[in-house]
Amino acid sequence: MGQMEHTDYRALLHATLADVEALMSRAVYDALFDAAAAQGPKQVLEIGTAHGAGTIALALGAASAGHETQITTVDTLQALPDIPSSRARFGGPTVNEEIVRRNFRKAGVDDRITLYVGRSDDFALVTHEKFAVDMLVLDADGRIDRDLALFGPHLLAGAAVIVDDIDGKVSAALRRGRLAIDLKHVISQKLTARLVEEGYLRLEKRTVDTSFFRAKDPNGWDYSRMNEIAIACYRELIFLETSVFPVLASSIASLLSSTPLLRPLYGGARAIYRRATGHGDQG
Repeated sequence: MGQMEHTDYRALLHATLADVEALMSRAVYDALFDAAAAQGPKQVLEIGTAHGAGTIALALGAASAGHETQITTVDTLQALPDIPSSRARFGGPTVNEEIVRRNFRKAGVDDRITLYVGRSDDFALVTHEKFAVDMLVLDADGRIDRDLALFGPHLLAGAAVIVDDIDGKVSAALRRGRLAIDLKHVISQKLTARLVEEGYLRLEKRTVDTSFFRAKDPNGWDYSRMNEIAIACYRELIFLETSVFPVLASSIASLLSSTPLLRPLYGGARAIYRRATGHGDQG
């Protein structure tokens, strides 16, 4: 894509967010943009594409500073028995892949991005051992212990590790007449806190519920110990106390979004929920 002033790239990002199903706050997309611009990673690996808003923010940020950054982004783009997906309401993986690629083209960053449709563990199987990553973005199903184990060996010393959904909040969704409890934000908070405590990651900043870490020496990671940490964190989920409001609000939002007659109300309800839980747009 042609060179523009830094502010033009950011304006393009904000215009893109108006058209893309963006799940995070504008402040988070700005922070991703800034991180890519400042750090200029050669290879970004993103686990969890959704409809590509975060991917676009990274690509535009890198482009704004003249970096030749390449981004590989991985997502199932569908709900699986063990992996729910917010993309399921748009259709199957073929439909969602078309939406994602169209979003990349519209933002003018498709030449910087490689999209892999599938699980992260399947992608790991086809990843060359020399695939070197200097920025890892985790925003999928909350199983960051799995993805750090899969891709930690590919991280360069000092690589950035960005993890979304770290706020300890519990949400719920109605699916086929059953209540599904989402503990992703809880386990992400517990895992990253322990990994920081034991020196695997260093927290550099936090924007809303997205945290920016640094992996100082991933070549020295003890994966056996990291697995022990993960098991201990998952065991803490057996008995968990939480605020009632986010569970009720997210359940209502899922009902609105999954019922055609009520879907027009979903946007307003989602905005109210995000403001009430501190997830509203900032900046």
